[in-house]
Amino acid sequence: MSTADDVRIGDFSKPIAPASPTKEALESAEKQLDADAAKDEAALKPMKSYEERLKEVGVTREEAAEIIDAVLLKGYFAKEYNITKRIKVKFRTRSARDTERAQDMLEASPLTMATHYNDKLGRYLLAASLEFFGNDKLEHSKRGDSKDAIEASYAARLNYVENMSDPALRVLFDKLRVFDTMIGTVLAEGTIENF
Repeated sequence: MSTADDVRIGDFSKPIAPASPTKEALESAEKQLDADAAKDEAALKPMKSYEERLKEVGVTREEAAEIIDAVLLKGYFAKEYNITKRIKVKFRTRSARDTERAQDMLEASPLTMATHYNDKLGRYLLAASLEFFGNDKLEHSKRGDSKDAIEASYAARLNYVENMSDPALRVLFDKLRVFDTMIGTVLAEGTIENF
């Protein structure tokens, strides 16, 4: 027994393939494809060039090369910033030990609010980076110093930071953020090989 939809040999009364799309349907589909392609192209647009990113943070390619050389050869790069006409601050890049120490210290103090966490992290990173503020010079250990000497110099800097006025601390957090953004841009992944 056959059904009405069964194919019968030699019967061409039903179309075998669907009817071809109308001109309007084709144009609509084409517009949708163009829109999708434009969206994909925007998402895949190449990142800004390295030079453009350097320009945004106020660094030339030559200065970037000097920063990279200092970090790789000396172990750090330091830069001075004006706070006011009479007050300056100088920061240096942090060592791997500074990062590890900050992580350990944050882990040891259970902070429940993001603002407390960010404040503590800011203090730890500032203490690790601060070379001088105004007339106060802060000592940093040298390559090859003992672990005790490294930790003692850090503890003295952290004590200095912990005893600053809150407004001064906030100003230094902002300047350190500028410094860290500049360093992050200069040392972005894949850039070192280009120098």
